[in-house]
Amino acid sequence: MSSLAVLQRVNWWLPMAALALTLTGLVFLGSATQDDPQQQGQHGKQALLAACSFGAGFFVLLPHYARVLRGAWFVYGIVVLALIGLPFFAPEINGARRWYMLPGFSVQPSEFAKLAVVIALAAWLRFKSRADTFEALIVPLLLTTVPALLILRQPDLGSSLVFWPVLVAMCWCAGASTRSVLLLIVAGLLVAAIGGLFFLHGYQQQRLDVWWSQWHWDELALAQDPVVRDLVRGPGYQPWQALIALGGGGLLGFGVGQGPQNRYDFLPYRTEDYMFAVVGEETGWLGCLGVLLLHAAIVLGLLHVATRTRERFGRLLCVGIATWHGGQVLLHAAVCAWLLPATGLPMPLLSYGGSSLLATVLGIALCCNVGARREPVLAGDGFR
Repeated sequence: MSSLAVLQRVNWWLPMAALALTLTGLVFLGSATQDDPQQQGQHGKQALLAACSFGAGFFVLLPHYARVLRGAWFVYGIVVLALIGLPFFAPEINGARRWYMLPGFSVQPSEFAKLAVVIALAAWLRFKSRADTFEALIVPLLLTTVPALLILRQPDLGSSLVFWPVLVAMCWCAGASTRSVLLLIVAGLLVAAIGGLFFLHGYQQQRLDVWWSQWHWDELALAQDPVVRDLVRGPGYQPWQALIALGGGGLLGFGVGQGPQNRYDFLPYRTEDYMFAVVGEETGWLGCLGVLLLHAAIVLGLLHVATRTRERFGRLLCVGIATWHGGQVLLHAAVCAWLLPATGLPMPLLSYGGSSLLATVLGIALCCNVGARREPVLAGDGFR
């Protein structure tokens, strides 16, 4: 199929929705950095990274996605090696080693690990028509556990949590029974418990404790209890300020660039981990709804491509990327609303971060590549 024919068959509304979210992120990134001289350069840098990411995504559309299948294990191996090297070669920033610092920019391997795991799982499961055997369950579990624990060790709890919904969704799509899916969930919980015992840092445990205790607070406790006041000024400061920002925005918000938690620097890490709180404060619940609807359109569009694809690798690829995207969006929004403990997870396409943006755009472009092609399938399950 010629390149022109491929481009004509691409569902362009998917990349357009991604572009709309990216431009929205640039607007709020400008708002979040307007009064911070140290971060004002983020806006221009993110705009440049967005142009490069969408340019790379365009070229991903042209070659047949079977080339990704042939390079699946190479990509997975490179990403795992990059994660292993972080404790030795990455500088410590805010108590974590997550980024390789290169001239002019940094690379965060955990973001590319999400895409690499999806590709590796799709490559492994494509011939498992009944994904309830040892090799169709234990091997995918190992493929997921290795990078998840390496990322948890950085430490990066939020990114490590994204892998588990992806594993369950892809195994279920590959044909795993309900019993097998439940076993996977139990195994994932055991891995999470083991990871919590050996890799969870003291400040992360403190975040969990504060999150659990906040369900028992009331207005009287906030006003009079010195212990609660110390918590919201200490380990609970970030999620508490995000909650104030979301609630204070009301229906329509204060206006772009006018949110007090954002404007007067009460909300930390607002360009990355709490970008959704900035959206809520400045455009209200309607703005939050608009952002979530755009994300939902992308997820549903990816799943629509999966339902129309009979070739198993392409179908599994779309399911995995849709689950990764939707799961990360929900985790980020839940953290901003303090429904979950603070984990430090960017919202795809909206938050600042070149690695996250590039990995997300490449994932969506791969799915558009799958959707633009209709491969003949001779396997029996391809006709179901």
